[in-house]
Amino acid sequence: MEKQKNEGKSSRRKFLQTGAIILGGTIVATYLGRGPLRRFAAETAESLDTPLLVSTYKPDFWFEVLTDNTILLKSPKVEMGQGIFTGLAMLAAEELEVSVSQIRVEHAGSSNGPMDLTLTGGSSSTSSLYVPIREVAATMREMLKNAAGKYWNVQPGSINVKEGILTSGKNSMSYAEISALTKDWDVPDTPALKSVSDFKYVGTNVKRIDLIPKVMGKPIFGIDYTFPDMVYALILQSPYINGTIKSLDTKKAAESAGVIKVIEEKDLVAVVAKTRYAAEMALRLIEADWDIPRKWQQADFEQIVKVGNGNAVHIQDDGSAESLINENPGSAFRQEYRTPMAAHAQMEPNGTVAWVEKDSAKIVIGTQMPGMVARAVAKALDLDPEQVNLQVAYSGGGFGRRGMVNNAVHAAIISKLIGKPVHVFNTREQEFQNAVYRPNTHHVLEAKIGQGGEIEAIVHNQATPDTLVEAFAGSTALSLLGADFLSSGHGAGLIYNIKNRAAIVWQNKLPVRTGIWRSVGMYPNTFAVESFMNELAVKTGKDPFEMRIVLLKGTEKVNERYVHVLETLRERSGWDSPKPPGKGRGLAICNDRKTIAAAVIEVQVIDKRIKIIKVTNVIDAGLSINPEGIRQQVEGCVMMGISSALYEELTVKDGQIAASNYHEYPLATLADTPQIEVIILQGTDQPLGVGEPPIEPIAPAIAAAVFDLTGQNLRSLPLRIL
Repeated sequence: MEKQKNEGKSSRRKFLQTGAIILGGTIVATYLGRGPLRRFAAETAESLDTPLLVSTYKPDFWFEVLTDNTILLKSPKVEMGQGIFTGLAMLAAEELEVSVSQIRVEHAGSSNGPMDLTLTGGSSSTSSLYVPIREVAATMREMLKNAAGKYWNVQPGSINVKEGILTSGKNSMSYAEISALTKDWDVPDTPALKSVSDFKYVGTNVKRIDLIPKVMGKPIFGIDYTFPDMVYALILQSPYINGTIKSLDTKKAAESAGVIKVIEEKDLVAVVAKTRYAAEMALRLIEADWDIPRKWQQADFEQIVKVGNGNAVHIQDDGSAESLINENPGSAFRQEYRTPMAAHAQMEPNGTVAWVEKDSAKIVIGTQMPGMVARAVAKALDLDPEQVNLQVAYSGGGFGRRGMVNNAVHAAIISKLIGKPVHVFNTREQEFQNAVYRPNTHHVLEAKIGQGGEIEAIVHNQATPDTLVEAFAGSTALSLLGADFLSSGHGAGLIYNIKNRAAIVWQNKLPVRTGIWRSVGMYPNTFAVESFMNELAVKTGKDPFEMRIVLLKGTEKVNERYVHVLETLRERSGWDSPKPPGKGRGLAICNDRKTIAAAVIEVQVIDKRIKIIKVTNVIDAGLSINPEGIRQQVEGCVMMGISSALYEELTVKDGQIAASNYHEYPLATLADTPQIEVIILQGTDQPLGVGEPPIEPIAPAIAAAVFDLTGQNLRSLPLRIL
C-alpha cells in the first residue's frame, strides 16, 4: 500500500530526469511514459536498423509557468511559417484553462524541451501532437489543482480554473503563485480530455502568435543570430556536379580585407572573415582548378529518369491491370507526362552558428531535423550527444530544404579549428548550385476503356529518384516508411475505385542529391494522374466532376468525404454556369495522408502567357484547429503551386546547374496572384495535414483549364503554350 501511495510522487531531481513541466522554477513532472510520445519513441527505436531517426535527448520539460502567470510552451515542432506555434498554443490553452494570449511558444532544443524524434514536415505537426499536447496540458492542470487543494485543504474537484486562476469558495490563487509555493507534486493518471463540443478556442480564428516579431523585423531567424566575437565563414563548393579540387591558390583570398584565415583541410576549404561581405569577396578570389568527372547535360538527366530504367517497385497492384493493358497494347489509351527538377528557392539561405569549446558545442540553426543535426555534430566532433546544445531558430522558408546536416557539421568543425564562434552561411548561388533538389520525373499512364466508355483498367508507370534517402538513413528509412513514402512514388497509386489498377515506380539515381520538396512525390504524381483523368473524361465524353464522383463513391467514410468535397466544389466554383468568354476551367483532386484537397481553376491566355484568374479550393483536413491558419496555408500552397506549374525549372548544362540565382529561376510574383477562395470542410473529428495537400491539384487543374480554353494538352511542367 505504501508503494502505491507514493507511486505518483517525485522529487525535483527525478522530475528533471523523466520529463517535466517547470512551474516558476519548480519542476512538475508529466510522465511521458503514460502517453503516446514515449510509446512512439520506443516503437520507432525498435523498428530501426540504427538509432539515427531517434533523438537520445531527454525531454526536460514541455511547459514553464512564469511569474506573470503566462505559460511558456517548448515546441518540438519547428515554426517555419506554417503556424504550428499558434495551433499548439490553442490546444494547450484548451486543457490548461488559460487564454491563448497567456501562452508563449518557443522552439525546444536539445537541452531544453521535448526534442523532435524525426522531423517537422509531411503536414504532420498538428495531427501528431493533437492528443499528446493536450494530455500533457491536462495533466499539468490537474497537478496544479491538486497542489492548490492541499494548500487550501479542499478537494481538488471543488476547484475551478479560469484563465490560469484557481478558485474554491473564497480562495483564489494564480498558477504562478501555487507553483512557487509547492515543492513536491502528485502526478495523476492522464485526465480525460475535453470533447470537441467543449472547445473554446479550437475552431475559432486566432491571429498568428509569431506575427509581431516577424512584422517588426526582430532577429529571430537563423541568419540573425550572433555571439560575442563571432566571425563569418564561407565554404568553397564546386560549381560543377561532383567536381573535386585539382589545384588551389588561396593567396589572394588570404590577403583580402577582413580575412582572418583560409582553412585548407581534407574535403574542406573555407574563408573565415570579420564580416559576411568580406568572406564572400575573399571566396571569389580563390583560384581553383576543378576535376570534372563528366559534363552532364539536360538530356542525360532526362534519359536517366525514364520509365523502364532502374529497379521497378509495385506500390499498387489490384486486379489484373497490367495483363489487361498488355492483351492489346495498341488499343490502350496512353499518355506521357514529365515534371522538371526544381529548387526550394527559400528566401533565407541556409546557415549555422556554431560555438565549439573544449567539451561542448552550441549550435543555432533553422532546421527541420534538429535531432539529426545534433547527432551529426556530436559525431563529427567526437562528443556525446548530451554535450551538444542545439537551439532551433525560425526558418525563413523550409519546404524540405532544411533537412540536411552538412552546413551545421562544417560550422562546428570550423569553430573548433579557429577557437571562435562562427556563422557559416551559403551564398544564394550555392543555394541553387550546391543543393538538394526535387528530382525530375517521367510518367506513362495507360487505360483500357470499355465499349460503353467505362474505365476497365489503369496502369501508372513512374520514374523518379528517391527523395528521402538523402535526408534519412537509407535502409533505416526504407524499413520505417516503406517504398511508397520513401520514393517520389508517394501518391503514384490511384485513389479511384477501378477494379484493375496498378502503379509501378522505377527507381533511378541522378548524379546530384535529390530530396524532399513540398509534398514529396504528391506534386508530380498528382499532376500526371489527374491530368490523365481529365484526358480520360474528354476521351469518354464525360463531365470531369461526374466521372470522378462515380469512381470515388463507395461505402467507406473516405468515399463520403470525396463526394462531399467534389459536390461542394462544383457548387461554389460555379462549374455549371456559363463560362466567361475567353476563359477556361479545370479540375483536380487528391488525397494526401487522409486530407482531401480539390481545386477548380479559371484561366485565360494572353499572348501565349497563362494567366490564372480564380482558384476555388475545397479542403477537408478534418478538425479545423485554426480556420484562419488553414486559409493562409491553402493560399500559400496555391501560389507555390502556380509558381511551380508556370515557371520553375532547373536544368543542367555543361556539368553545372544552369540557374545561379533568382534571375535565372523565376518564381510567381504578386502580379500572378489570382482571386483565391477557400472552403473548409470537416469530414472527421481529428485534425489532418494542411501544409502540403492544397499544392497538389494546382498544376493539373491549370493544365485542364488551358485545354478547356485552347484545345492544347500540356503534359510537361512548366506549362507553356505552344
